[in-house]
Amino acid sequence: MGIRACCCAPLASDACHCHTQWILFNLIYLINLKIHLMNVTLRQLRAFRAVAEAGSFTDAAKQLHLTQAALSSLVKELEGIIGIRLFDRSTRSTKLSSAGADFFPLAVKVLEDLDYALASTLQLQEMKRGNVRVASTPLYSSYLLPQVVADFKLQFPGVNVHLLDSLNEDVLFRLTSGEADLAVAPRRNNDLEVEEELLFNDTFEVVCPFGHPLDELQVATWEQILEFPFIAMTKGYLARLQLDLASYSSGLNLEPAYEVAFLTTALAMVKAGLGVTALPAGALTMIEHFGLRAVEVEAPVVSRQVSLFTRAGQSLPPAAGELRLFLLQATAFRRA
Repeated sequence: MGIRACCCAPLASDACHCHTQWILFNLIYLINLKIHLMNVTLRQLRAFRAVAEAGSFTDAAKQLHLTQAALSSLVKELEGIIGIRLFDRSTRSTKLSSAGADFFPLAVKVLEDLDYALASTLQLQEMKRGNVRVASTPLYSSYLLPQVVADFKLQFPGVNVHLLDSLNEDVLFRLTSGEADLAVAPRRNNDLEVEEELLFNDTFEVVCPFGHPLDELQVATWEQILEFPFIAMTKGYLARLQLDLASYSSGLNLEPAYEVAFLTTALAMVKAGLGVTALPAGALTMIEHFGLRAVEVEAPVVSRQVSLFTRAGQSLPPAAGELRLFLLQATAFRRA
C-alpha cells in the first residue's frame, strides 16, 4: 500500500481543503504503516528532532524551553515506544545512532507534514475572515475597484477589503511602507521595491460640456484641445501627459489652467465651463453623472498602462493573494 493521491483536482476554494485532507491522510499513513508511532506524541518527536539538530541535550533543552531532565525523559519515552536507541551518548558528544539516523528523516517528515496541514487549515480559515488593504489613485478607486470589490465580496463575504484612495504620488509609498497589501496605479519606472503586473491599457479621451466646440467633432486632435483651458489632475498625471505630447511634437505645449487632485473636482469644473480635461476611456462612465461628453483623441493617441503592484520578495497573505487573482481575472478581457 503506497501513499494515497489527492482525492480530487485542486480547484477553486476546495483546493486547500482537499490538500489538507491529503496531508492528514498521509500523516496517518506514515504513523501507522511506516514508523509504527501509535503511542508517540508530538512532544517526543519534537524533542528528538531538537536534540538531533543541536547535537546536544543542553542546547536542545534551551531551544525548547525545557529542563534537560524533561527533555531526556521525552527522548527515553520515545526510545522505549519504538524499541531502538536513538542516540550514542558520551561525555563529549551526542550523536544519532545508526537506527536514529534512519529514523530521523521519517520523524521530520511527520512533523513537517503536520505543520503544513495546520498552516493550510489556518489559511482556509483566514479566507473566511481576513483583511485586505488596496491603495489606488482616485481615478481607479472611483470606477474600477468598487465593482471588483463588490464581486469579490460575493465570493468571500467574510473578507474585509479596505480601499485606500491616494494621490498618484503616494500610492506606492503606502504599499512599500506596509500600509497596503496591493496597489493599483498607472505604470511606474522600474522600482526594485515593488513587483508590477499589467491589468490593462487605457486610452485617453477629451471631456467637455455638450455644446462645446469640441462636442461637434468625431475625433479631436491635441492641437485643437489645447486651444481651450485645460484642467489637469495631480502632478504625476500632468507630467506624464506633458511628456507624451512633447515627444510627439514640440508644438504641443500643455500649460494647464487648473490643477486638481480628484476626478470629481475636475469633472465639476468642466461642467461649470472652466475648461476641458482628458480621462482614460475606462473612466468615462462617470461623466454621465455630470452631463458631459467624451470625444476620441488622436495626434497623438495617448494611453496608460494600469498595473497591479505588490511588495517585491514578499508573499501575500491568503486573502490578499486571492484578491490579486480576482483583479487579474476581472481585467483579463481588457488585456486581450
